[in-house]
Amino acid sequence: MYPLLQSRRLSSVFCVPVIVLACAVTTPMRADEKPNATALELIVPFGPGGGADQLARESAKLLTGILAAPVTVTNVPGATGNTGMAKLMAAPNDCTTMAVLTADTFSLLAYLNPGWKMADVIPLAIMMKQPSALFLPANSHFKTWADFEKEARLHPDKLHVAISGLGSPDYLMLQQLAIKGIRLAPVPLSNPEERYRAPFNGQADALYDQPGDVQSLIDAKQLRPIIVFNAARLAGFKDVPASGELGFGSGRNQFRAIVVRAGTDPAKVKVLSDALDKVAVMPQYSSFLEQKAAFSNSYVPGKSAGAFMQGELDAMKKIVEELPFHARYILKEGEFERYVEPF
Repeated sequence: MYPLLQSRRLSSVFCVPVIVLACAVTTPMRADEKPNATALELIVPFGPGGGADQLARESAKLLTGILAAPVTVTNVPGATGNTGMAKLMAAPNDCTTMAVLTADTFSLLAYLNPGWKMADVIPLAIMMKQPSALFLPANSHFKTWADFEKEARLHPDKLHVAISGLGSPDYLMLQQLAIKGIRLAPVPLSNPEERYRAPFNGQADALYDQPGDVQSLIDAKQLRPIIVFNAARLAGFKDVPASGELGFGSGRNQFRAIVVRAGTDPAKVKVLSDALDKVAVMPQYSSFLEQKAAFSNSYVPGKSAGAFMQGELDAMKKIVEELPFHARYILKEGEFERYVEPF
């Protein structure tokens, strides 16, 4: 039994101009008055500074000219994002509370009982999709993936990799590598800032993350990728081998959706989905995706998002079924815990 790490909760508030929103409570007003609106909360199920947090803040900023309500971004880290999802499940389904649902948290549904199911959420949109990579600190004595792989094969579980959480796509990829004889020890760190520091302070030898989320560290030549988890090499890292070409599979792309609780009034869901459709075509948002090394065709509108997520879940369940163990996840006294049972 391995309890996951907990992080403190932080929150940031965007105070924005207001216009009419279907799910807001308004009062009669004169033509020269601004309407009163109920504030919206956007839950980020990870700590500040990471990709989910960056997406939430960018989305909230761009929604200021569309929605008739201030947007509060609240970080609720813990349990591979499941603590944040628990907060969403406890909130009223009146469209005033949204959450960023990442592939990290969504992949928990491929195991057992994270305390919620796919039918409990309505995806408003898939906002971004990104490839992942394995990074080393610039001063690592491992120069290439071949060097790193050789050490992992010679000394199983000696090398530690910082990941977003147990049960995440990061974790699944490490288990797939283990099947190939490359056994790396996962270090689950749900707080992005702590995870990014891990290769530098001795907590981990490497970092599993999305290139766009650690671009500043790459640009500063503090981190360098040694393998990208994709079918082919990435345009920005043409000298870095892809897992697909090495016979390790193409990994699972990180995706980040914005969701509300099931049972929300469809008319209110449409208001939020339509607003995100407008965000997706803004030049500012296209620029954001480019800066984060996300795929240009990342956006999936609400009407198609459910089918996309079901496809991702089916693929992850297949991966789990092929692993040489079952990893079971349960909620116990507010903590998300993992049990590994061999066949």
